[in-house]
Amino acid sequence: MDRSTTRRARGAATAPGRPADAERLLDRADASPAAQACRARLALDRGDALRAVELLERLLRRAPDHRALARIPVLELLVRSRIACDEPDAALAALDELRELERLVGTPALRAYADRAEGMLAAARGDHSRARTLLEDAVDRFEATSAPFEAAQARIELAATLVALGRMEDAEREAVAARASLRELGADAEAERARQLVEAPGGSGALMLERVTPREREVLRLLAEGLTNRQIAAQLVVSEHTVHRHVTNILRKLGLHSRAAAAAQAVQAGLLGHPGA
Repeated sequence: MDRSTTRRARGAATAPGRPADAERLLDRADASPAAQACRARLALDRGDALRAVELLERLLRRAPDHRALARIPVLELLVRSRIACDEPDAALAALDELRELERLVGTPALRAYADRAEGMLAAARGDHSRARTLLEDAVDRFEATSAPFEAAQARIELAATLVALGRMEDAEREAVAARASLRELGADAEAERARQLVEAPGGSGALMLERVTPREREVLRLLAEGLTNRQIAAQLVVSEHTVHRHVTNILRKLGLHSRAAAAAQAVQAGLLGHPGA
């Protein structure tokens, strides 16, 4: 199938309630790297980060080491997928290769992708101050290179980090800008993510507490403190597999795509008492 099928699948993947349409389009597409990357993105969005990792690592095995431009977007998505799997060391390995290739190519757009990936990893580790700087740089570089969709995605991650830092006015400004840009681009599903981050207290925060179980709330609180699944498991005296299942359920119930966004929701709902600075 031609490239237009893959492009339509990408569009469907970011539209509200249309992942099934994207899957059908991809079933008609060939096994090109672009189609495989789109399948990985869909897997990550529906909470199957392990499947996304498998698809992306297969793509990297097929992409020659000297094909930097082919490897960079795959590595960036692999960092995000490894973060979703709570595998920070593996995410760091992918990030290191991404940074090395970005330095070789040296374009502002590729540096923006690397900044966003590193910022998301910093947020997942609880280093929100470092994440804020990296994500701000990513937003600026994406905008300077006329990449509005990528800039808006980076703004969503930045808004989540700002919420975790207790900077609600700044977070709202970034989320509103992201939402406006995404709606203009027709990416309503992504725009909804931006809206959810800055619901007023008593809105999404109250709904969140109704959706998650008491045990999931406890896991969410520890996740928001920057603990890994292994650390949460040790503190709660349960297996890592159990914690992973809780985190997956939390993200699914809240309609979120990252641990950083879940941490932001926890802060907004008052699960931490006082947000870190």
